[in-house]
Amino acid sequence: MKRAIQPFGNSVVRLRLLSESDLDMTMAWRNRDDVRIWFKNSQVITHDQNRAWYARYSERDDDFTFIVEAQGQPVGLAAVYGIDPANATAEVGRFMLAAKARGRGYFELACRQLLRFCAETLHLKSVFLEVKEENERAIRVYARNGFREVANAGGFLRMTCSFSEAAAPYPWGASAAG
Repeated sequence: MKRAIQPFGNSVVRLRLLSESDLDMTMAWRNRDDVRIWFKNSQVITHDQNRAWYARYSERDDDFTFIVEAQGQPVGLAAVYGIDPANATAEVGRFMLAAKARGRGYFELACRQLLRFCAETLHLKSVFLEVKEENERAIRVYARNGFREVANAGGFLRMTCSFSEAAAPYPWGASAAG
């Protein structure tokens, strides 16, 4: 069963756990042509598929998907999943924005807040992600947030972000504005 997590963030973005009432909105975001092209599975997701995913997701305590809010309005999605407590690692991803929210810096701020949550609340040592190698905009955001490329295969870059003391100060750390 999924544990409760209090919303977190800064003065610009707040992240709260996804709820069932968010599913239609997030499915519409995910199914936009300019969003789904960046996912490994770029097929349109059906209502039934989305509900089935949510039912499985709701039972897992190693997968947290967050609605990103700005000025009290939902503007995006971000997630940490595949949490491995034994190795203190996880994957981050499922990043997407509502069309009206593009170009306002919310993606980068949400990434920073998610990384802070991973390090300070989940006590992870590192996280990784996979991104299509042609998604240059996302890769720049990830690099500014401490991710480094470690592999390139099948059109995807694998990037990691370590929370070790050697990596401090973090670009998203407590002293950072974002």
